[in-house]
Amino acid sequence: MTPLSAEVRGTLTDAAHAFFILLVACLFAYRTFGYATASPIESDAHQNLRAAYHLVHTGVMGADHLETDKPRPQMRREPVPILAITAFLALHPAFDKPYTIADVAEGPLTKTVKGVNAFWRFLAAVFFMLLCAELFVPRYTAAAWGLAGLALSETFFFLQPAYVDRLMTEIPGAAMLLASSWCAVRFAKKKNSPRAIALGLALGLLALTKAAFFYISIVFVSLLLLMDIIKNRRGGKIGFSNELTGPYLGVMLALSATIAPWMIRNYVEFGTAQITERASEIMGTRVLLVEQPLLGEIYFFTPAWLRKWSVGSLTGYTPTDLLPGGPIGKLPDIKEKHMGIFAQRMQAEKFTGDAEQWRRQMVIRYIAEHPIRYVASIPIFAYKGMGFMQEWSLLFNGLVLLCFFSVFLWALFAGEQILVAAFGLGAGLFAFTSVFTDALVRYNSPMVPLVVISVMWVAAVFFRRLISKNEVFPRYRAKIQSV
Repeated sequence: MTPLSAEVRGTLTDAAHAFFILLVACLFAYRTFGYATASPIESDAHQNLRAAYHLVHTGVMGADHLETDKPRPQMRREPVPILAITAFLALHPAFDKPYTIADVAEGPLTKTVKGVNAFWRFLAAVFFMLLCAELFVPRYTAAAWGLAGLALSETFFFLQPAYVDRLMTEIPGAAMLLASSWCAVRFAKKKNSPRAIALGLALGLLALTKAAFFYISIVFVSLLLLMDIIKNRRGGKIGFSNELTGPYLGVMLALSATIAPWMIRNYVEFGTAQITERASEIMGTRVLLVEQPLLGEIYFFTPAWLRKWSVGSLTGYTPTDLLPGGPIGKLPDIKEKHMGIFAQRMQAEKFTGDAEQWRRQMVIRYIAEHPIRYVASIPIFAYKGMGFMQEWSLLFNGLVLLCFFSVFLWALFAGEQILVAAFGLGAGLFAFTSVFTDALVRYNSPMVPLVVISVMWVAAVFFRRLISKNEVFPRYRAKIQSV
């Protein structure tokens, strides 16, 4: 029997690996239907749902709570998750008969519509496995790490009812974050036009899924470019060249082309070219929180069971201080009543213009008048947002985040662009949340899979060290660059 050539064996191996990834992703997606319940769809998820309902029935991504032939257009929510729900409503046979918003939000079709998360979980699983294939070698090792990491990501994030049993943007955000990170790693390995366009397209879709990534992506791409410039200068080459800047220009053009139609639509409808209109509200809420005692914020952001221990004595606060009239009694109500607080202050200032404009001015004015206090609040909000892995264990959260940022920072200063490409968007999300938002735990949750991969990467490094008893990073660096 004639032995197979190396090329044929390679093709068969790739096909087997692709089949394995698709099989794992299908099983991962199928599990979604076991997690969905008939619990009502509320809050932000309800906004996504009714925008999709109006888009299916009227062609307008509307904001109205009730059925209408002419819904008001909305730009409060990002379009990609809404488009996925729209496609699900249009294609699933359960929605062939007439139905209302109430039917899907808190009625007989509620459990069914949550099946759209299976699509996002399928994508997340595919790109999780593909990203592992880029970072771990050989192929069977990458598959094993990918399967283990997917199981951990399932435990810490994907099976949590707060995400899988709702129509929020966190699971879509995680899927697009993994896709973008994979495209970024591929781009870092070989900078050509197809990979540049793929990265720009992925980043654009990510920004249209979670608006914060528009700003994060610009910094991220700039960071990759800076690393290449430094590498060229150290190698005696010209820092800027057409060969270097061309692919990066392609990334930014593809990114811009992806988000441009949505921003043009918003400019036509609302007179403003932005992805969503929530930024001033979120940053305004952040300012309301920063106005309160900083030590009180640490106490309030700490889990209730831990307040009784060292945190209470260190900060000097007790549970009674959180009651109405207490030193930090306003903190528990700010999130729920922030819009009312804004309205009261606008009325006190006799402001009659656009509310969003007033909130922007309030944020800018506060940061200009209290820059040190605002900067001092950043680690406090980082502390608040670090509970996205496990709410019950600050030590566990701290350790895995330390691992994640250690890998990222080592890669950054060592010039390891592949790892920066893999984890840079996740690091940017955590930094953005800590600096510019009220740091709800769910804001950081899309980075859970990347954190898991970083921990596995470190585990693989030290596992190889136990075998080789040689230097840790240089030996493994050669491995990941050879993929």
